[in-house]
Amino acid sequence: MKKLLFILICAAVLSILVDNRYRVLNVVLGQDKLRHYFIHSIMKIPFIRNRFIEQAL
Repeated sequence: MKKLLFILICAAVLSILVDNRYRVLNVVLGQDKLRHYFIHSIMKIPFIRNRFIEQAL
């Protein structure tokens, strides 16, 4: 019973996050340290880094 309740709560939270994903992303990226960590993590991925460099130059 507890497992079912846990799954239902996780599904509800996930549904809310998906519906409001841009608001959540704006709040997260509005924080300086989180934005710095996020950009650092993304730039470690070669495909994304190469695409970003191509567009910037």
